Amino acid sequence: MVEIFYDRKGREKYADDVIPVDQKGYFAVLVKDNKVLVTFPPMVRIPEFPGGAVSRREDFRGCLYRKLIEETGIEFMLDRGNKQFQQNINYFAEDARPYGEYCKYDMTFIVYDASKYGFDTAKEMWKTPENGYASWVEIKDIFDGAVKLNYTHWLAFKELFAAEARV
Repeated sequence: MVEIFYDRKGREKYADDVIPVDQKGYFAVLVKDNKVLVTFPPMVRIPEFPGGAVSRREDFRGCLYRKLIEETGIEFMLDRGNKQFQQNINYFAEDARPYGEYCKYDMTFIVYDASKYGFDTAKEMWKTPENGYASWVEIKDIFDGAVKLNYTHWLAFKELFAAEARV
């Protein structure tokens, strides 16, 4: 049976004779001033929340600490957050070398109130240690379609911010 996987733009990829990789990942959704922190991975340029797959023997805090440094340059330890959304999705990582990677991805998105941490949400987009970029974007711009998130992150965002969409 052919399985359907989704790339960052939500396009369907059909996997025939492929054994997908099982992955578990955590993503930090930092919220302040009606904005969220997003990253733009190098060579992909589609915004997503900082985070990703856990490494061996890493818990969610270690994963998010490592990914925040790599993807934003921010050295920051997070706790359990305000709310979470978990989804299992068939994901195609087109930037994985050499030909992309099919994943069965168990993703957990954790929302944090960043207002108590002193982040400057007016800061211009900045270059990250991974040679990508990071930026604070308006929540409304995501709902209005002015900012188009990674498809799997968009699915989580809609669930996590459903109340804000109705305002």
